[in-house]
Amino acid sequence: MRAPHRWGLSLPREHDDIGLVTTCGPAPRLSKTPIVPGHPAPKPGADGPDILTEIGLGDRIEALIEAGVVRVEGVAAG
Repeated sequence: MRAPHRWGLSLPREHDDIGLVTTCGPAPRLSKTPIVPGHPAPKPGADGPDILTEIGLGDRIEALIEAGVVRVEGVAAG
């Protein structure tokens, strides 16, 4: 991660899947509280297999993906 500095309304950060992205920074600016960026959200669906396993559908993941019920590779743009 880059050295901390003062950010404006946008915040550049590294995304595991797509590289450097610019997102909205935190709106409140408190004089004695440093801005600490979190991690960018994963691609939509990336945690689908973990969630399906957690709710007891782990044995059906491949069938659900093939049927188009679940996406694990994000969503198509547009």
